[in-house]
Amino acid sequence: MSNSTAEGSYPADTNRQTEVPDAVVLPAETSGNAIVSSQLLEGRSSVTINHLGVAYILRATRAGKLILTK
Repeated sequence: MSNSTAEGSYPADTNRQTEVPDAVVLPAETSGNAIVSSQLLEGRSSVTINHLGVAYILRATRAGKLILTK
């Protein structure tokens, strides 16, 4: 089964690794609270985040962008 988006279609279960561009250095005032996306994704292209009982999907695109959907 696949889903369609404005970027095209992608498999519903996307556990393939996605290349991500080099990290941007964060300003000192935000770097202490920052979580690197690769720590959340752990080599996957998407991860489900439960926030206040609602499931959200954080997905890394092939272009290296992040998309959060409900």
